[in-house]
Amino acid sequence: MADQPDLYVSSEELDPIATAARDLHDDLTEHGRLAEPDERAAAEALSAHGFATGRSLTLLAEGWSRQVDDLLQDCTRISDHLVETVNAHTHQDLEIRTTLQQIHQPLSAYDRISALAEAPTPQTEGPQATEINWGDR
Repeated sequence: MADQPDLYVSSEELDPIATAARDLHDDLTEHGRLAEPDERAAAEALSAHGFATGRSLTLLAEGWSRQVDDLLQDCTRISDHLVETVNAHTHQDLEIRTTLQQIHQPLSAYDRISALAEAPTPQTEGPQATEINWGDR
């Protein structure tokens, strides 16, 4: 772990969570509404015989169905988010690493000369006279 960056997201750590969310989604899709036909039939039979519990059972079945739908959506969001998180962090880590490598690369002679040419020259007060020594002529 000493070689890992401070902010590290590992697919090995997040994949089991994403897999569990997908498995729950699959199980709910397959088994979450198994009782629905029997609930509806019982609700209709109770209502047909004048029992108020028929309407209550219908409301219960509708509430259960909404809960299953919500949980299915949440499982999908969790799984997708974890996959996107690993991908985003991998991409950002690569960008940061590339930028830092560019910053730490030694400047070539051309880069140093270019930097000096672009650097502002120090200004002194008043015009400067250039003295030329012509020697003895």
